[in-house]
Amino acid sequence: MTGIIGWTLRVELADGETHEVPVTFATVCAWEDHHPGQAMETMLKDVKAKQIAYLAFQALQKAGVKVKVWPQFIETLGDVDFVPKARTQKALSPD
Repeated sequence: MTGIIGWTLRVELADGETHEVPVTFATVCAWEDHHPGQAMETMLKDVKAKQIAYLAFQALQKAGVKVKVWPQFIETLGDVDFVPKARTQKALSPD
């Protein structure tokens, strides 16, 4: 399975609003439906901005965040950071 399921996306919108949303099976499947013939691992090795924007778009939608329709969403996007599973779990575990 794809290695980013369980990661978190930190998505900053152009207006400064920030959301941390999970990368789920549903998010990855929606991304794959939009990018037929491409594997998520391939995208991670040869990163394209539009593909990351679409992953953020899907992750936000699946998390219940209201966003503009695709492709107008791209105009509202400021930045996307990937938070790997281990860092996400460490941040959630009590010390």
